[in-house]
Amino acid sequence: MTKESAAFLLSATATILITGSIITAHVLSPEFKQFLINLTGHHWISVSIIAAILFPLISVLILSSENLGALLKADALRIWSKGLVVATILALLGTFIVYVSITLW
Repeated sequence: MTKESAAFLLSATATILITGSIITAHVLSPEFKQFLINLTGHHWISVSIIAAILFPLISVLILSSENLGALLKADALRIWSKGLVVATILALLGTFIVYVSITLW
């Protein structure tokens, strides 16, 4: 696995976790949801723009970092892929739990 491929997988994982956290936060906090609405006119547009900015930004930061270089040299495509799957599942479960708890109360 190249350094770029590993960086992109790590960036995708971080972007999914952060975006999932933002979605959960805007469901739980009307003030945060209003903040997102004020940014672009609709909270989902704001979340999408944040995700679109996060991925390339995190990728550039990882690729330019000397400290993460050693970590990204590992030829462990399975580990990075599993991390992406776990991050996606955690974001989905967190969002699902929030929606279920809100509808039950």
